[in-house]
Amino acid sequence: MNHITLTGELGSGKSTVANYLISKIPFRIVSAGLLFRQLAAKFNMSAKEFNEFIENNPKYDNYVDDTIAELGKSDDKIIFDSRMAWHFVPDSFKIYLYVDVDTATERIFNDTGRVSESYADKATARQEIIDRRKSELLRYKSFYGCDVTDFNNFDLIVDTSYASKDEINELVYQCFTAANEGREYSKVWLCAKSLTIENDASGCCCEPLEVVQSDNRFVVVKGSAKVRKALEEGKSLLPVDKVIQQ
Repeated sequence: MNHITLTGELGSGKSTVANYLISKIPFRIVSAGLLFRQLAAKFNMSAKEFNEFIENNPKYDNYVDDTIAELGKSDDKIIFDSRMAWHFVPDSFKIYLYVDVDTATERIFNDTGRVSESYADKATARQEIIDRRKSELLRYKSFYGCDVTDFNNFDLIVDTSYASKDEINELVYQCFTAANEGREYSKVWLCAKSLTIENDASGCCCEPLEVVQSDNRFVVVKGSAKVRKALEEGKSLLPVDKVIQQ
């Protein structure tokens, strides 16, 4: 497999995962975000302002998309760090990283390396993140007719909200390796702390874990005993057998 496409929420750790992967496998990184921020800077706009601007000026988005699509036809081993690369490079291992908005806010606000995304305070950062997510989702649905948050589009989904960088990095690497070698692996991994248990039924730790995602909440509908055990033992990530997105 020559291509990996890596997408996800703002602050989900895409760059961290990409850099770890190239330390383990002979790939190079192509970052759509870097191309995008360079364009925004030329117009003296923030990333959020440029997102809103190109909702009515798709030719600037096309520049990034066309570059990625062309590179996706090559035999070069590339990790595409891009929101939409999974769409333009269909023959790839497609990874989606999820993070809740509060964790994303903490990461982005405290990341001094994000010169183009600095904020006066955490409340402002949080609202900017929410607004930018909405703008991007609207643009993707309008331009491409697809939902970047639909788990069905991806080969691997990992919640990075409450797991360490080392755990996430190694999990992604192991799942990619399994897929590349034709072995089975768990497709969806969510943090135990991200899961809401609304049913007090004890159940059994051996039953499958099933959740419903609604309004950025993951509610356990089956397998609550497995989640409770993970929380008690301090486990960060759990493989999920079924996710129903509403």
